[in-house]
Order: sequence, then C-alpha cells, then structure tokens
Amino acid sequence: MSRSNLITKFLNELNSDEVKSAMGHLNEILDVLENKSDPDPIEMEIVNEAYQTLEKLQILEAAIRRYLNEDNALMGDKLDNLYGSGHISGTSTLFR
Repeated sequence: MSRSNLITKFLNELNSDEVKSAMGHLNEILDVLENKSDPDPIEMEIVNEAYQTLEKLQILEAAIRRYLNEDNALMGDKLDNLYGSGHISGTSTLFR
C-alpha cells in the first residue's frame, strides 16, 4: 500500500463517525468536569490533558494534510523548481 493511501486511510478513520462520537463524549465529560465547583486534582488534570490532546490532534491532522498535498506534487515539478531557479552549479558549469 502506498504512503499516500495509508495517509488517506488514516485521515478517513480520523474523521469517521466512531471517532466523532468519541470526541463528542469527551466534550461532554469536559463540560461536566469544567462545571464542577470543587474539582479534584485528577479531574483538573483530565481537563488539561484532554484539551492538549485535542489541540495536538488538530495540529497533527493539519500537518498530515500538508504532507499529503506536498507528496501528491509530481516529482518532475519538484526537480523543475529546483533546477529552474536560474542557479547554476555543479556539473552544469563544467560542460558549458
């Protein structure tokens, strides 16, 4: 299985109904814990870690999407951009 297929599969799973449902339950838990008048230290830790995890998951998804878009660029385009910049170096100066 190609790398882009694996990435697409991961992104599809990440946006699946099951994951969305789990995130919905997590948000309900956060609402309950945040509205407690006297939370226990473990409850405050859960809220803190949950928000950090959600934020990191969003950052990871954005990075993976950028990577997938860059990976889908044609190799020829990358080489053309590299050598088409007008910068002459290496063996190209030897064979003038």
